[in-house]
Amino acid sequence: MKSRKIFSIVLLIFSTLIWGSTFTLVKSILRFITDFQLLFLRFGFASILSVFVVIKYRKLLKNPKIFLFLFALGVSLFIAYTFQTAGLKYTTPTKSAFITGLYIVFTPVFSAMYLKEKPRNFEIIALVLSFIGLLYLSQINLRSLGSINFGDILTLLCAISFAFQIVLTEKLVKDLPSLLVTSFQMVVSFILSIPFAFLNSTFNLNTFVFISTLFLGVVASFFAIQTESFALKYIDSTEASLIFILEPVFAYLFSFFIFGEKLNVYGIIGSILILTSMFIIAIYNRE
Repeated sequence: MKSRKIFSIVLLIFSTLIWGSTFTLVKSILRFITDFQLLFLRFGFASILSVFVVIKYRKLLKNPKIFLFLFALGVSLFIAYTFQTAGLKYTTPTKSAFITGLYIVFTPVFSAMYLKEKPRNFEIIALVLSFIGLLYLSQINLRSLGSINFGDILTLLCAISFAFQIVLTEKLVKDLPSLLVTSFQMVVSFILSIPFAFLNSTFNLNTFVFISTLFLGVVASFFAIQTESFALKYIDSTEASLIFILEPVFAYLFSFFIFGEKLNVYGIIGSILILTSMFIIAIYNRE
């Protein structure tokens, strides 16, 4: 069990690396298609794989309770991606990154309320370090937080939805196949995106958009979220949320190698604090 837990952490770090690499890609795709068209293609490609899994486990879906829980999970994932994208239209990327990162605060709260899992001392320390590190990395001006706009509210809902998705995933994978938990989310998100994707009459599907959304769907969605579902069988949701906070660190690294963007002293301090929280998690899991 200990080896599986360590393997799960490694898998989550790899998935977070994948998610961190998608920011520049998504930004480029949105030059050609709308937000919902991107979600439609992304989850559409993911659903090509997912539909076979859903059919395989269709007998489990005849249980109304299981179906409703899985549907709620899919809705929470769709809402999280939708609010995050829409929020960026009204707020700055820096504030968006900081507010989205608040799921590291909401996740242990939901976990304590819903799963009766209270954060352990080492997790509390890691949470505080990650939160401060995220604050430095995002370079938020705390004085500006008083001017909350519509985009900030949408992004906050995104953070809450991501936290709920993590906690509910942990609950469901204890009793259900992780592939089913992942696949049902993909299918639900795809179905929900359909009516919104065609509100705009134009759909500029070129080669770049096709290949890019194929990667987002198969690798960054199906594979990465399947990794999350598998890992949450062996680690708790609070630990997972701490690992996911590495996403902005990886995003900065990709931006550095692709665009030559350099971190200032605050970004370096933030990255060190976040990596320190990961080190604390790693040390604990060796005991």
